[in-house]
This record gives sequence, structure tokens and C-alpha cells, in this order.
Amino acid sequence: MQVLSIAGSDPSSGAGIQGDIKTFTALGAYGLSIVTAVTSQNTLKFFDVEAVSPSIIRGQIKSILSDFHVDAIKIGMVYSKKAIMAIHSELKRVKIPIILDPIFESTTGGILLQKDAI
Repeated sequence: MQVLSIAGSDPSSGAGIQGDIKTFTALGAYGLSIVTAVTSQNTLKFFDVEAVSPSIIRGQIKSILSDFHVDAIKIGMVYSKKAIMAIHSELKRVKIPIILDPIFESTTGGILLQKDAI
């Protein structure tokens, strides 16, 4: 089974795409990833977040879906309205089960979804 995570990057690997891939692997699935944002955080503090451009997000999705048979998609941190629109434009026609797990705030208080994206 191949599962695609669309989420932000957490350098501490406690959450985000790194956490998802660890979970997928533990469950016997092959993890694929699309990065929507890059965070600067650790287990103690959230420092910053930088959004990935919508065109890069669309390109990542196209490249993965054109090469892999994706059995399921898990969407976590998307950060911006532009990212949501880019993801929707690429996934609206796919016939793949999607799990939506929106993330609003990190455990250390960092904002992970802009207000205009709600």
C-alpha cells in the first residue's frame, strides 16, 4: 500500500510529513510526501513557518500521481488558502480515499493555518 501525506515539514519528526511517514512505515505502508510548508520548531518551541508556493505544491502532486499508484491520501497542515486551492485543483478529479486532518496550531503554540484559510 502507498499512502501520500500532504502536510508541513516538522524538523523534529514528531508531526507533519516526517511523523506521517514514520506511522505509515510502522503500519507496513510506503509513505510518499508533498510539502506544503516548512517549519522551524523543536519539542520545546515553535519559531517560524514558511509556505511552499502553490505552483510547487501542484508540481509535487502531479509528479507523485503520475509515477505512483497512490492508495490513500492524508492531508494535514496546509497553512494557506492558496495551498488549499492548489491541492483542490490537483485532487478534485482523483478517485483516491482522502483523510482530512487539518492542523491549526502546534503543541507549542505555533499558528499552522492562516486565518483566511479557515
